Amino acid sequence: MATPSPSPLKIGLIGAGGIVRGAHLKPGWLAVPGAEIVAVCDLNPKTARSLADDFKIPHVFTDYRDLLKLKEIDAVDICTPNRAHTPAVIDSLAAGKHVLCEKPLAVSVEEVLAMKEALRKTDRILMTAQHHRFSEASVAIKAWVDSGALGEVYHTRVNATRRNWLPISPGFIDPNLSGGGPCMDIGVHALDTALWLMNFPTPVRVSGRAHTNFAKGFDIPGGWGEWDRTLFGVEDFASGYVHFSNGSTMVLEASWLQHQETEELNATLQGKKASIRWPNGHFHTVVNRTLVDGLVLPHQGRQPAHTEEIIAFADAIRTGKPSPVPIEQTIYVIAILEAIMKSSKLNQEVAIPPFA
Repeated sequence: MATPSPSPLKIGLIGAGGIVRGAHLKPGWLAVPGAEIVAVCDLNPKTARSLADDFKIPHVFTDYRDLLKLKEIDAVDICTPNRAHTPAVIDSLAAGKHVLCEKPLAVSVEEVLAMKEALRKTDRILMTAQHHRFSEASVAIKAWVDSGALGEVYHTRVNATRRNWLPISPGFIDPNLSGGGPCMDIGVHALDTALWLMNFPTPVRVSGRAHTNFAKGFDIPGGWGEWDRTLFGVEDFASGYVHFSNGSTMVLEASWLQHQETEELNATLQGKKASIRWPNGHFHTVVNRTLVDGLVLPHQGRQPAHTEEIIAFADAIRTGKPSPVPIEQTIYVIAILEAIMKSSKLNQEVAIPPFA
């Protein structure tokens, strides 16, 4: 008996920049059976038209609100600058579309709560595109942690630091577009993955510091070229110390420019039975008073992480499953990042309220 074909999904792309070409369509949506990209929108008409021509997308817009008027669209994939996420998400939900939105979902808790209220009024799915959860390494490490091998986690070190890879486009360095620097750009990746591996303990207090140490000067050459120093208005380094309600703690560092050997994106979870480092899978424990080192091997045979993320989103739409990355988790990710910046500005510890 033949396997029935999956129900068709008509997709609209809001944003047509590098992340769309390099991840969401490589293969991304192209790997989802029955999915069809029917519309694309970008403020730059040439960018939108170029993507449409390359991928045979029939409808092209420069205003996402016009795209949302297409009744045939089931879901939208939002890949705009960070500050544009909130209105696009809220309007898309109001238009009856399922929403996949690139990280960070928003740049403030206030915006995430507004999205949550918009979501409450619909029966749609909202998913944050935290693709690192879906990698071969992450899925394997998560399974190992959930088996109980790590034990109770009492401390986590999160590192998202670069030597000289500062993104040069205004969408990253202009606070009116990005809402933040490396915290919102790469810190959000490692933080979300670490919290997910920890099963999302509730953060209650945060101390943080944010600095612009090098980005206004010319000492460190940019790996992606030069950037507009006059436009640069975000931090190039931030650090935070997080307390959770269960007594565990976390240290987070994020940077685009600093003196170090190479780029690092990792998290080390210290448990009472073992410790493990993401994403390399190295773990350390003790057995019968004997020190033991080991390795969690990645789950082989998976698609690229961005593609697996999109496949999970499409499956949730078709089957009625919950959002694979729900807003109830994302709100604490954004709360921690926002609290780091607020703590730095106020020069004091910041409390994070519970979000029901």
